[in-house]
Amino acid sequence: MRTYGDACGITRALDAVGERWALPVVRELVFGPRRYSDLAAALPGVSTNILGTRLRELAEVGVVVRRRLPPPTPVAVYELTAWGRALEPVLIALGRWAAHTPVDLAAQVLSPSSFALALRTTFDASLAGERAVAVRLEMGEDVFDTQIEEGVFQIARATPASRPPAARVAATPVVLSDLTFGSLAVEDAERRQLAVVSGPHADVKSLLSCFVLPDPPTEEGHS
Repeated sequence: MRTYGDACGITRALDAVGERWALPVVRELVFGPRRYSDLAAALPGVSTNILGTRLRELAEVGVVVRRRLPPPTPVAVYELTAWGRALEPVLIALGRWAAHTPVDLAAQVLSPSSFALALRTTFDASLAGERAVAVRLEMGEDVFDTQIEEGVFQIARATPASRPPAARVAATPVVLSDLTFGSLAVEDAERRQLAVVSGPHADVKSLLSCFVLPDPPTEEGHS
C-alpha cells in the first residue's frame, strides 16, 4: 500500500482507508456482514480485482474481518471490526459535507446501504417531534426496518426474526430518495408503478417527512 509518510492523523487515516473504493466498501458494511457477491452487486463500478484488493487491504489494517457463518448457511462474509464501525460518524460527516454537490440519480448508482446511511445523515429530530412510526423499506433483496420514537431514528437491516411493521414501501433506492428529498409524492409513485405501499400510507408519509438536506455553507464571516 502507498503511504503519505506523514505523522498527521488525517494522513494516517488516509493511509488506512484513503484508497479508491475503500470507503464505499466500508459504507456497504455499516449495516452488517455482507458476502463478496453482495458487495460486488452494490458497487458495480469496481472491478473484481480492485474489490478483492481493497477487502484484503482493509483486513490487513484491521478495519474489516472475513469470517464464515455457521450452518445452515456456511458462507464467507465480510464485516467491520469495532475500529471499522467507528468510521460511521466519519461517513455521515462526509455525506453532510457533500449533500449539495451536483448529483444525477438517473445516471449514477445509489445502493440500498447508501440510501439507508443517507437517512441517518439527514434525520431531523425537530421535524419528528413526538411522533412514533415504524416502516419497512424493501429495496429488492435489501430490506430495512425503520423506527422513529421519542425523537430518535433507528434503521437496521431486517432479519428473518424481525417482526415487520404494518407499513411497508417497496421501491428502488433512487425512488425512495426522490420520495424523501425530491418532489415525488407517494400517490404519484404508486400511480406510476414506481413504488408499492402496504399498510397505513400516513405512516410512510410521516416517516419520509422527517429528513432534510443540510443547509449549504455560506461565506458569512469571510472577506
